[in-house]
Amino acid sequence: MRSPSIKQKTSWLFTSVLTPLNTFTPQLIFISAALLLLLGLGAAPVYILDEAKNAQTAREMLEQKEWIVPTFNGTLRSHKPPLHYYFMQLSYTFFGVNAFGARFFSAIMGWLTVWITWYFVKKFIGKQEASWAAVTLLLSTHFLFEFRLAVPDPYLIFFVTAGTLCFHAYVMENRMKWLMLSAIAIALAILAKGPVALALPGLSVICWTLMTKRFPALLSFRMILYFLTILAVAAPWYVAVHIATDGAFSREFFFTHNVGRFKKPMEDHGGNIALIPVIVFTGLLPLSVFAVNIFKSKSHFQGNALWQLSLYVAVITILFFSISGTKLPNYPMSCYPFVAILVGCCLARLTAYHPAGGRDALWVLLFLSCGLFVGGFVALSFEKALKNMMMWPLIFLIPIIATAIALRQQRKKGIGPALVVISGGYALFNLVALSLAYPALYQQNPVAKTVHLFQPGEQVYAYKRYNSAYNFYLDNPIIVLSDKKSLQELLARSPNAKIISRENELAGLAGIPIKVIASENDLFETPTTVIFCAKIPSGYEASIFKAE
Repeated sequence: MRSPSIKQKTSWLFTSVLTPLNTFTPQLIFISAALLLLLGLGAAPVYILDEAKNAQTAREMLEQKEWIVPTFNGTLRSHKPPLHYYFMQLSYTFFGVNAFGARFFSAIMGWLTVWITWYFVKKFIGKQEASWAAVTLLLSTHFLFEFRLAVPDPYLIFFVTAGTLCFHAYVMENRMKWLMLSAIAIALAILAKGPVALALPGLSVICWTLMTKRFPALLSFRMILYFLTILAVAAPWYVAVHIATDGAFSREFFFTHNVGRFKKPMEDHGGNIALIPVIVFTGLLPLSVFAVNIFKSKSHFQGNALWQLSLYVAVITILFFSISGTKLPNYPMSCYPFVAILVGCCLARLTAYHPAGGRDALWVLLFLSCGLFVGGFVALSFEKALKNMMMWPLIFLIPIIATAIALRQQRKKGIGPALVVISGGYALFNLVALSLAYPALYQQNPVAKTVHLFQPGEQVYAYKRYNSAYNFYLDNPIIVLSDKKSLQELLARSPNAKIISRENELAGLAGIPIKVIASENDLFETPTTVIFCAKIPSGYEASIFKAE
């Protein structure tokens, strides 16, 4: 008897081992979610600016037993409210002050976001739609990446999703438990990122209830209790920090970091009005390529209240951040679960009623996957520190191969088996990319490569700007020198003191003899981190550093 060929073995793999999605169990979905979110979570060093500042702020609050005023490097940090700091402090007590501890509850929020999306879609739409919505989130590299960072967005996304979905359940079932759960979730979202956590869901719900003739639900006296609950949970901290900082936090947070960011670009984070829709589309790849079917499935789902609400949340969130002055990839992510619901409904209908469809979307996905493969090589080729790691872009071959096989499966067996191949391929890609490739690449960051130059307990200085991740890996606060005179005085007192700065700041130090100890380019960014000390020629005294 002849042994099966490679082609026959491959066919058997995808028909027997990769179970069709309609037999996916919740257990498989949620175990996969845990693996994708937690595996290798602490392997990558804390380096990204926002992550470093958030992780260090939580550390300082823990060490100082501070619950009200967030500080970074000993000074007020007014960028964000405290919810994620509280969760990080709790995690630090169990896992220690490290990268895993800083990110642990972010990953938990990601798992809960997948679960709550699945639960409410299953409850109000159907099992197939619920499975596809959950899988849409799980295959999104952007979604997984964000929920593996020590930043406030994972908390915002989960609690906004929970609050909006619970309010939908209240409107549909008129049960107080859903209303109270919604109020608590929205209040916690406000403690995660501020008033936007109420404004965007609130506007979406108002539009939804008006357009679907459910607005009387908002006129109930119960809504007074709803807003009182939000105030009772969220307001005390805002009042306390306002008093403790003599209003400094309130002024900077509300007017600079909320109103200011909306009115104009901050920190060079602007962009065209089309940027946000592009971010949402690319952020939810691979299954967002089927989003065009949202309009085709409108007649099938437009009578479903959750589908309608998801559409309003998606559209309003995208429009809001499209007209915002400051635009960042994480800004529209609070709508990801709702876009996933819309995509999940499309895929459920596609597999059930049009099994021969979806080929055009797969060709688009193959084109985009090839583009990412080329882009990965180009991006790494510009980084001198990563010249020896050019093998890592080869992982982009995984989605290319998966999509190519999916096209063949779609032609022979329909879109269902093809989507199973896509799911398996992108799950494997995300597992390798986030737990292996990303940590390996970011181990080459300038902080990880130079932090060994500082002795434990050594007083470290910085001249003007520096990488905030140094604070997380050094024991003592970093003294920041803001002008040339302060630097001269320091070098006169302590010629051996080490100063962290950026290469472009050295141009303003003409006339001061300094010795550059280390110089490392920041990964995927233009600044170059330098560490320097005084350069004292033999026979000279330290007095040459004295300010004139």
